[in-house]
Amino acid sequence: MTERLLITDTHPIIYFFCDGGKRLGKKALVAFKEAVSGTQTTIFVPTPVLWELAMLVEDNDIELDKPFAQWIDCLFQYPAINPLPFDVEAVKAFYDVRYHTDPFDRAIVATAILMDLPLISNDGKMHEHSPCKLFW
Repeated sequence: MTERLLITDTHPIIYFFCDGGKRLGKKALVAFKEAVSGTQTTIFVPTPVLWELAMLVEDNDIELDKPFAQWIDCLFQYPAINPLPFDVEAVKAFYDVRYHTDPFDRAIVATAILMDLPLISNDGKMHEHSPCKLFW
C-alpha cells in the first residue's frame, strides 16, 4: 500500500470498529489495522462522518458497545485516527460536488477533494462517478 494519508467514509468506520472489518476491502482493512497500531497509515475522519454515525445510532441502525460520546472519544485515542473539521473551505468545496443528493456523501467527498487525499469508500455512486480519489 502506498497511500499513507487517507480520509474515511462512514461505512468503513462501522465495518472496522463495529463489525470486525469483515466487509472491508483488503487494502482498506490493512489501512485501518495500520492506523490503530500506529504504523504507517493515518486516517482522517471528517466531521460529517461523525454526524452521520450519530444519526445511525439514534435511528438504531447500528449499535455501539458504549455511549456515543464515549465511543467517539475512544476512536480518537488512536494517534493515527484524527478528526477533520468541516469548515468554510469544505462548505465551498461541498457546493461544487453535485454528483449526489446525499448531503453526507457530498460533504465527505468535498473534504477528500479539499485535502487532496484518497477516500476509503465502497459507495457504488462514488465508484461510478469517481468524484475524488477512491481507496478500497
